[in-house]
Amino acid sequence: MNIIKKLMPTALLSLCSLSLVCSPANAEAMESPMLINYGVSGSWYEPSTSGQGFVIDILPLNNLLAAYWFTYPVEGGARDWYLATGDINGDSVELTIYQTENGLFDEASLVETNAVGSAQLEFLSCGAARWTYQVDTLGLSGEIPLQRIAPDQMCEQFLATANTNVVSHTNTWVDIRGEWLFEGCVNLENSDSHGNELFTFTETTVTLKIDRYSNPDCTGAFSQQTMTLDMQRVDKSMALLDGEEVIANRFILNDLDSGQEVKILFYVDDRGDEPLLTHGELDGPTDSEGFPSEIPPFFFNRLTE
Repeated sequence: MNIIKKLMPTALLSLCSLSLVCSPANAEAMESPMLINYGVSGSWYEPSTSGQGFVIDILPLNNLLAAYWFTYPVEGGARDWYLATGDINGDSVELTIYQTENGLFDEASLVETNAVGSAQLEFLSCGAARWTYQVDTLGLSGEIPLQRIAPDQMCEQFLATANTNVVSHTNTWVDIRGEWLFEGCVNLENSDSHGNELFTFTETTVTLKIDRYSNPDCTGAFSQQTMTLDMQRVDKSMALLDGEEVIANRFILNDLDSGQEVKILFYVDDRGDEPLLTHGELDGPTDSEGFPSEIPPFFFNRLTE
């Protein structure tokens, strides 16, 4: 019997006891997603309207995208341009569009910046995107297909390892590939408990080994349960850790054989000498999409790079 199938019910029970929401899922949902990353920075345009376009700037440490839209007034003539900013959410960004006024060429002046509309920028791949806009001050809305002007240099390379690059507490990016060990004991609702947990991350999978006890407080005999899941990074979110709002990273873990899906948060605290990893809260609340929204102070120490 496939060991993953054999251990899946009890291993997932341990995960679900840590407030990880479990539900059936279609294996097709695990297709590699497009994730916005610093590699999409650069110039983008629609060839049929050459002479205008966008410069995209990614600030990965702040999870922020800035888009500079260079175009023309409705009546034609002089150039017109807008700034739009928003938080990155997987493959898309919801942006607020701003316009500045009263500037003078190469002179200091009291420039006014006003919100004039909204937009969504969705990246279909490293070389294709879609800009959907509504400029309230002009009463205009529409959609612009975009493509890169210069060849991609870093986007595809980033996506190859994106699943194990996470945003840490200090806003730096941490690669979580390797082994992380939690040494401790967690009592479960059904009077049993589990002890040490070992997470092993590759670029696209996570293997979990749990010491499972049939008694509380990790006493008596135990068996080690092992489960390997495909891992898909979704986006980053804010979560509560001991009352503090921190940056967490939302993932979907999926067993392709059974179709079992686990929604999980991973959080890395890198303020000390060594980074520490933890995940979704014990029996805590979830967000509107079913991901945990609180994190316990159960930290994993990194064993290998």
